[in-house]
Amino acid sequence: MKLLLLTFGFGALSAVIPVFNMEAYIVLAYAKASHHSTTSALVMATVGSFGQNIGKLAWYYASRGALDIEWLRKRLDDPKRKASYEKWRGQVEGRPVFSGVLTFISAAVGFPPFFAMAAVAGTLRMNAAVFFVAGFLGRILFFWAILLGVGVVVT
Repeated sequence: MKLLLLTFGFGALSAVIPVFNMEAYIVLAYAKASHHSTTSALVMATVGSFGQNIGKLAWYYASRGALDIEWLRKRLDDPKRKASYEKWRGQVEGRPVFSGVLTFISAAVGFPPFFAMAAVAGTLRMNAAVFFVAGFLGRILFFWAILLGVGVVVT
């Protein structure tokens, strides 16, 4: 139980402060725990994903107000930037399937980087529930794949 709480906490911390590397943590924690516990890779991946997505919500909500910052708003005065912003906002607004798939891919594959995706999703005002659920499922897959590889090496 302690390991899962630490995994959740580190996931949230690493999502907010990207210097803390969740991939490195979860690999080391799982490798150490696999000798002493019955914690499965899927459980670790799920708990790590939940922590990461709670932390990503901080970036998501912080980014919702990004266009209230004067210098960012001035950058949108450029017609090219404004057109690009409006294009992406149009892609996301009212299209939860598109938004969800894009977020899922980002979380599961890492391209575009999930950290950046959280900020973009907030700025574009993507549906928060779609962002969270798609990111949660994508990160489970991402961490689970990593841990399955660790399991092959460690066992």
